[in-house]
Amino acid sequence: MVNRGHPPRKLSNYLLNKSLQLRYVAFVTVMSAVISGALGYLIWRQEADASAYVLQAFDAFTKDPELRGAIQDRLQSGDDRLILTMAGAGLGLVVVLFLYLVVMTHKVAGPLYKVSRYFDEMAEGKLGNVWALRKGDMLKDFYVKFKQMHDALKKRHKEDNEALKKFIAACEAAGVGEGGVFGRELGELRAHLERREQALT
Repeated sequence: MVNRGHPPRKLSNYLLNKSLQLRYVAFVTVMSAVISGALGYLIWRQEADASAYVLQAFDAFTKDPELRGAIQDRLQSGDDRLILTMAGAGLGLVVVLFLYLVVMTHKVAGPLYKVSRYFDEMAEGKLGNVWALRKGDMLKDFYVKFKQMHDALKKRHKEDNEALKKFIAACEAAGVGEGGVFGRELGELRAHLERREQALT
């Protein structure tokens, strides 16, 4: 059976605006790592103080060095496991948070990237179709406003083209385009109208 699903997307596909996305992702990730590290240190400090208190209590009741060594080794082993567990959890949190933020910023960068593309096309005189955003993208209200503006501009463009067509047809019916200065100007107007028509495709 042929797999008709979408091919797996690479991480680079989610980085449409690397400078914007990575700057935001790096800031939030670093801050989260610092906060997680500080909380982890406080937890470890409490655990280490508790271990020290246990040893002090043991020394107050007995002086068995062999038993004390066994207890100290057990407490130290527990402290080490706690450190490794917190380090692994913190690293996993940073990785998950990084990937999550890349996807989330992509949902913002995607619409901005599309709008910037449409602006580039408009600067080149092109007024094609504005396609809908993907499911899950953000900035939908902003994108709807942009699409309304683009559609209104496209409608005005079409109306102007129709007015030019009528004007050219009237000039041709009156025999203005037979030659001379008016003929050349009318020819340039036809070429201009053709370019305007191509801008709508």
